[in-house]
Formats: sequence, structure tokens, C-alpha cells
Amino acid sequence: MCKSLFLTSLLCCFMTLAYAEDEVADHQERLWSPSVGDSWTYKVSVEVAKSTTLPSGIPGQKIEELEGKVRATYEQTAVYRGFLPLSEDGPKAHAFYFSNGEQLEEIQYMLIEKNAVKALGSKQEGKNPKRVISLSKPIPIIESGWKGGEAFPVVMDQSIGGKKMRMTRWFRAIGWEDLETEAGNFKALHIQVTGMNGGLELKRGYWFAPGTGFVKEDKKYYLGDKMIMNQTRELIKTGKQKPAQ
Repeated sequence: MCKSLFLTSLLCCFMTLAYAEDEVADHQERLWSPSVGDSWTYKVSVEVAKSTTLPSGIPGQKIEELEGKVRATYEQTAVYRGFLPLSEDGPKAHAFYFSNGEQLEEIQYMLIEKNAVKALGSKQEGKNPKRVISLSKPIPIIESGWKGGEAFPVVMDQSIGGKKMRMTRWFRAIGWEDLETEAGNFKALHIQVTGMNGGLELKRGYWFAPGTGFVKEDKKYYLGDKMIMNQTRELIKTGKQKPAQ
């Protein structure tokens, strides 16, 4: 009889703990909740070999000649435009419009869930607009449960102009880091991504701060052992859309 009561009490205890954990999870803040009109302004730096031609006509762009390479710096702003379709008959996603000055350069499509951010596609704009690049399935790029040390491959099927292209990326969560930027100090999750883009090797790192979004990105391309391009993007300010009166 005592044993039965003990087991019943123990079971009730486990049920109470499970219920309490569910309640805590339900009341956790969303990983990211941008509002339409919110903006993020970044300082972009691009370094290439002197023999490489840099894009021209970017407002406020500064060019520096360094030893054996050239560096261009300019500002880029991302604006959240809402939950929009990728194409006329395509799925909907959270759309971020990236502009250099007044010129729209790229649209990035993501799915922002309570505990995750997933990539769904992108579209190049600018002087030579291209068709939407859509992924066959959403790819997790941030998850609130990542602590550091998680690593996994992702096989992506991209649809470009009706043609499918398969590529593999290796994701690795480095961990939470204290990051200092012009926009402020952030506790950010550092993620590394590696893979091949055609004949080029890609090494990319990005830092995500809950409640703020992506605060830094570092992207390097290699041809064999030679780095041919290094691009960094770091947050310098944010803008919040004012509520309608």
C-alpha cells in the first residue's frame, strides 16, 4: 500500500514538473519579432585582389588600395517588409529588402518561428535583376536550443530559373559570444557555414542576437589555398517602426 502511494506521488510529481516546464516554454519570448518597417543598417567591407573589379556606383562607397588588394566600404540597409510571397504563385515568407542607398540590391526570404529562423530563398535585384532562388525546404540557420558544439550537414536543392541545383553546406554552432558593435553590445550566437559554390570554397560566419537579429557576418571565398574575396557586414544602427497613432 505504501509502495503504491509512493509511486502515485512520484508520478504526480513528474506530471507537475512536466506541466511547469511546458508553462515556462509557453511564456518564453520569441527569438525574433520584427515589425514591418523595422530597419538594420550595416557597415560593409569588401576586400579583393587588385586585379579584381569592384562594383561601382554604390552611394558613399570608399575605395582604399592596400598591399596586393583593394578594399571597398559602404553602408547597406535592410528593411523588413512583411510576410510576402516569393513569387506570384510561390510560398510566403518574411521578406527583408537590402539596399545600397536608394538602390535595392537583394531580397532575402526567411521563416521566423518562435524558436527558430529558417532560410527559404533570395532574389538578386540591382542593375541586373535575376529570378528568385528558392530552396526546396526551409533550412534552419538559427535555433534557440543551440548552445555551441552542434554540427550537421544540410543538403539544399535550389530552384534557379526552373533548373534545380543541389549543394551541401556544413553548419556548426560555435557558441554564444559577447559582440561589440557601433549599434551596441550584444550576446550573440556564432554560427559557421562551409561548402562549395561552383569551384569556390565558401567559409561564412554570422552572429545572431535574440530580439535584434543578425548583427555581424563574415564571408570568405577561396580558390584552392588563395582567398579571393573577404566580405564583412557589421551592424551600426537599428530603426524601429513607430506604432500607428
